[in-house]
Amino acid sequence: MDIRVVDTSAVMGTSPAHRAAPVAKLTAFALVLASVVISTNVLVVVGLALSLAVAVPAWRLPTRAVFSLAAYPGIFAAVFAFAAAPDALTGSLFVAKAVTAALAALLLVFTTPYPQVFAPLQAVVPSVVGDAMLMTYRSLFLLADKFGHLLTAVKLRSGLAKGHPVLAARATASALGGLLLYSIDLSQREYDVLRVRGYGRRLRVKLPPGDRDAGGWLLGAATTLFGVSVAVRLAYVVLNPYSWAFPLASLALLVIVALYRWRRP
Repeated sequence: MDIRVVDTSAVMGTSPAHRAAPVAKLTAFALVLASVVISTNVLVVVGLALSLAVAVPAWRLPTRAVFSLAAYPGIFAAVFAFAAAPDALTGSLFVAKAVTAALAALLLVFTTPYPQVFAPLQAVVPSVVGDAMLMTYRSLFLLADKFGHLLTAVKLRSGLAKGHPVLAARATASALGGLLLYSIDLSQREYDVLRVRGYGRRLRVKLPPGDRDAGGWLLGAATTLFGVSVAVRLAYVVLNPYSWAFPLASLALLVIVALYRWRRP
């Protein structure tokens, strides 16, 4: 995963979700996650996933990056379902829940800069944990750039050792070892800089107020999805026979939005 793609989308995006307040987006994410947790109908969970997928073209997010990352938890959930699920329907529910929860989290991080995601957590976690989250954000970009240079060097050196996998593996191991030493040195230098600059007890991040209208629409959509999940869970005897309508409606909306974005890039 190229974290720079995520950060570029979060910082440079102009959709209503990007303009919404971080607290509103975190609240909407919590509502969607609760909808996934309480749902026991696989069609409802699939409908939730399709509803979240609508946001990808609507908010002009990088489609390939979002959906490929959302598929990773589904792979691990499929392995777990194969080993532990009593039947195929339950296994499908496990996979659908994993993919839907991952998609909700990805929509959050692709529309919210990293510091704004973790800043509210500073109020509930120890100061050293919250500060470590913020400093890790910066370090990841430095390490990603360093790793890119090391990868180029490995390709050049292994090219000289073509046909000799042992030499190529040795060059790769040396590069990864150098990256590990660089990361240790980087963390020590960052700590020393903070101490010299008078680091006290906490790094402060000021959250932007955000667009109230955008936040209201986002919370309204999340509340609607949560209401559908609760209704089907409580009145499953009556609503289960009609649960197919939810994913069908979500799929139709996804097709409409995708075609609209395709015709008006």
